[in-house]
Amino acid sequence: MIKIISFFIITLEVLWKIQLFQNWYPNKNKMEIQKIQLKKISCSSCGAEITFDPGTQMTNCNFCGSKFQIEAAIDSRINKPDGILPFKIAQKQYENSVFEWLSEGDYTPDDILNTTVFESVNGVYLPMWFYKVRYHGNWSASSGYDRIEEYSEWSESEKKTIRKTRTVIDWRPSSGQCNGDISILAFAGVGKGIKSDIAIYSHGTTFARGELKNYDPKYTMGFNILNFTTDENSTWDSLGKIQADSKVEIDAKLRIPGDRYKDFYCDVIYDQEKPLSVYVPFWITYYKYKETEYYVYMDGTTTSRIEGLRPEDQARKDLIKYLKLKIWIFGILGGFLSGAFVYEKYIQEPEKNLFFGIITIIGVLVVTYIIQKFKVNKILNESKFRRKEILNKLRN
Repeated sequence: MIKIISFFIITLEVLWKIQLFQNWYPNKNKMEIQKIQLKKISCSSCGAEITFDPGTQMTNCNFCGSKFQIEAAIDSRINKPDGILPFKIAQKQYENSVFEWLSEGDYTPDDILNTTVFESVNGVYLPMWFYKVRYHGNWSASSGYDRIEEYSEWSESEKKTIRKTRTVIDWRPSSGQCNGDISILAFAGVGKGIKSDIAIYSHGTTFARGELKNYDPKYTMGFNILNFTTDENSTWDSLGKIQADSKVEIDAKLRIPGDRYKDFYCDVIYDQEKPLSVYVPFWITYYKYKETEYYVYMDGTTTSRIEGLRPEDQARKDLIKYLKLKIWIFGILGGFLSGAFVYEKYIQEPEKNLFFGIITIIGVLVVTYIIQKFKVNKILNESKFRRKEILNKLRN
């Protein structure tokens, strides 16, 4: 009887410890079942799957610009991310940055700010895997050391041996170790309708790890969300490791001694912390100019990173091309005619006259280049000035 009671007490103690362990160390499955309730819709134009807060009334596709009503949206539950990087750039700041960006460019149309149509501007959270990686390994290369060497050479024109110098490269083997810590962001939303250049652009985002926040619906209210479509392992293999290798290669090459190198080789091992699933903010907008669609991307945390596609004024490009061709034709003809005139006028000293003739040609070509740059810059600067005037009026 005593043995039975003892066994019962021990069993209860073990079960209590197991429960305590689970409370302090939640297993992976418990972490994965945390879900976020959202709405989901597939864009009828490009096929991209967009999720958004149920309170949204109308939205548009960030990846093709198509508008859609949310009546057709279905309920969706997505995994709660490990962190979210909130928007720092408000919509008005973004629009101002876009107009500033549109006012630049050598061949951007002068009326672009007056005629561009931004139908609906939506920010979007892109899914990213955040990798904290430590690397260690070895590199090898052939290091080249430059030295100046003197040598003798027979000069046919001077009829004597003259002393010259040349640069000689001494190649020596070199090797060493490389190690360090790197952080990698890799896009995890590859899917139908999503352009590959979005992934390339998104990898340029930088932030301090302390800026990541715990997920809260207040951060995503009014913004679209692209769901995770690739896991941490496949994303690392397809996108993360490529970035890591590039950063490691840069680090290793900085360690190579000498004036130059060749036959570089690097072999490293990566030790990863547990990757974090994070949502990173971006402004991705399509706009129309004369019925043609263009796009612009901007980091949702800073106005310093903005890229996209601007329309071009073909008439101005043709004018610049014609102007350059015309100026250079007259410049080259004028240069050779001037050189020939100098040479023939003082024919009594052929060698000396040839020298001055060549100098005259070079001088005329330099003047031609200066004239061409002045005329081209005048046209381009006048166009930029007109766009800046329009921009200032819009701001006021």
